[in-house]
Amino acid sequence: MATAALSHAAAAAIVTPAALNGWSGTASGASTTAITTTFPNAGNGSAEITLNDGTGEVDWSYTLPTPVALSTFTSGSYDWWRDSASTNPAIQAPAYALWIDNDCNAATTGDQAYLVYEPYYQTTANAPTNQWVTETVAPASVVWQAGGGVPWSTQPISAYMAGTATGGTAINGSSCIIGVLAFAGSGWIGMFHGAVDNVTLSAGGTELVNANFETAAPAAAGTVAVPTLGEWGLALTAMLLGGLGVWRRRPGARG
Repeated sequence: MATAALSHAAAAAIVTPAALNGWSGTASGASTTAITTTFPNAGNGSAEITLNDGTGEVDWSYTLPTPVALSTFTSGSYDWWRDSASTNPAIQAPAYALWIDNDCNAATTGDQAYLVYEPYYQTTANAPTNQWVTETVAPASVVWQAGGGVPWSTQPISAYMAGTATGGTAINGSSCIIGVLAFAGSGWIGMFHGAVDNVTLSAGGTELVNANFETAAPAAAGTVAVPTLGEWGLALTAMLLGGLGVWRRRPGARG
């Protein structure tokens, strides 16, 4: 289902350094991340990611106020950028993950895991560079499970939703989505430089997450700055002084 057709589409939340709106950016190892203007996308910024070697990982994560059943997952999406100066394998690009709680019990965290979407497993082509790429995550998209102690494998999200995923996973349609991540790194060999932006998540026909990373929130439409009395006074003084200067310089003026 396209985002535009969602019955309760949410307005994009502007995520800025001063107002993260529930988002958290973390960097480990030899890595850094910040909302910057280096790779502007839908506005003036995005979440810039720098991984200096294979020890680094960057996560931008959001926890849902109310978890939703995995069986209701509709779609997700995110934008990513890979700088051509990156030296890690050319197939690698920022990823997206559904944060899953197997039993939907917040008091037991040992059963939590991630269903990780990576562009490479959708197509084996190298990641484009120096351009924004939009990824759409659907039930048919291929993911792999991180956490949960199961053998590594790639399966469609729909298999987890239906409770038919193989490999001994405990994730099924009754498991809960408790959050969403956009991330890069963790074992990537070489240096990566890029960014993520416009992260969304929809379930049950409702858009739950729509995050646009910007360095500052845009001014409200139709907002016009109104000068203060002090500013009016300064402007009038400048006009008077300017007029006086012109009068003094006018040819033939009496001095």
